[in-house]
Amino acid sequence: MIEFVVTFLIIYIFYYFFMINKYDKNGKLKKRKGHIWWQKIKEGFHHFLFSSTSEKEKVLTRGRKPRKPKRSEEDIKIPTEVEILILKYHLDLAKINYKDLLKTVGFVCSFDIAFIIAIVSSLKVDNVYISLLIGGVLVIPIILISYSIVGNYYKKKGLVVRDEKRNVTNK
Repeated sequence: MIEFVVTFLIIYIFYYFFMINKYDKNGKLKKRKGHIWWQKIKEGFHHFLFSSTSEKEKVLTRGRKPRKPKRSEEDIKIPTEVEILILKYHLDLAKINYKDLLKTVGFVCSFDIAFIIAIVSSLKVDNVYISLLIGGVLVIPIILISYSIVGNYYKKKGLVVRDEKRNVTNK
């Protein structure tokens, strides 16, 4: 039980800092407030070490394709878990607090992973490959069940897109 709780908390904390913390309640990316101090130090060392280019580097880079520009922060896609909920259960993002949706998805993902780890570790199997096989087999059904619960929860709350054709045929 302790292993389950610790695993759940660690995964949820990582999900919160790397996914949920980037967005506001409307689903827009928060603007960065500036550089963090270690990024400034890193940029300073990089500028100091690589400030001048030698003739050899100029010759080697001549004729090469230019590097692809880095993705801007606006190009970041929504998480796959949220896309699945939108496509399968027709969630309306205009009605939903996006940050709360990400918290729910993070909670469900963390619970799924911790539950699978708890099940696999509770089985007293000495072979690592069998443990991995059991965990791999458990992943898909547990994810499908948990996302169906979340999707039905949002359907009951009425946070889905209303389809005009469905309403006409049901009347």
